[in-house]
Amino acid sequence: MNANATRRFSWRAFASVLTGLSFVGMLFTGVILFVVPPGRIANWTGWTMLGLTKHEWIALHDWSSIVFVVGTILHVIFNWKCLLSYFKGRASKAFAFRSEWVLAAVICVLVFFGTVWDIPPFSSLMEWNESIKHGWDTPRRQAPIVHAELLTLSELADKVEHVDLDTLIANLEDQGIKVDSPDAVLGDLAEAHGMTPNQLYDMALGERDRGRGGGGEGRGGSGRRKSQKKSQENESGAGDSGRGFGRMTLADYCQEMGLDIESAIEKLQEAGYEARRGMTIREIAGSAGVHPSQIRAVIDPGSR
Repeated sequence: MNANATRRFSWRAFASVLTGLSFVGMLFTGVILFVVPPGRIANWTGWTMLGLTKHEWIALHDWSSIVFVVGTILHVIFNWKCLLSYFKGRASKAFAFRSEWVLAAVICVLVFFGTVWDIPPFSSLMEWNESIKHGWDTPRRQAPIVHAELLTLSELADKVEHVDLDTLIANLEDQGIKVDSPDAVLGDLAEAHGMTPNQLYDMALGERDRGRGGGGEGRGGSGRRKSQKKSQENESGAGDSGRGFGRMTLADYCQEMGLDIESAIEKLQEAGYEARRGMTIREIAGSAGVHPSQIRAVIDPGSR
């Protein structure tokens, strides 16, 4: 009798263990996703960590979160009476504003508004996250245009300067990669031959030494550099190496773009903006209720 009792399945224990294990999985995958490169780099270079791609880490994180939610719901159901006691006064046993849950609610509200309003330390964490992610952003890891792996060879030749479709196909076939159609998607073709899109593209340009991840420019290199710069500017809102344009200070932006800071401040003030060296582009734009791209148009009209 006692032996059977000890072997009975405990749903309460199951819910607690399920919640704990899924939380560990969610925490671990969350840390991984905090440091992964942006998708345009991860997809182009075939980035992996511990043998898993960024998409696989995202899927693991999503499912860990789902299981955690299910475990939490079960945990609440099986411990409902205990949880209700947290909302009752110790003496009266009636509903009361207890300091424990009031403090918890205040913390959650602070986190919400601190994140939405982008104030330290919440903004500092996101800036750190952004700097980590864009630390992966080097010329060697950049696609000729954003998400080039999703384009067909013919689309790629149309969009990238000084790249000829016939040359792309001829270079690939010289390396033993048969191209059945110019409508073959670069990423699919790379996967079919066990390569990253970056490696296949280098081979298509005739950069045989880089076909397996090496360095060099090769044919089409100048067009590639130009298109890389253009795609990077389109994605970030400025030629700022992938760093968030709105988070840059006016002084940093002017230094990076080779602009005179005093002249930029004068132009902005004449246009009715509040502008100082240490203000971020977002803060300057916010002073007039406009999008940060408007600031760039004022201080650097030739960038439009």
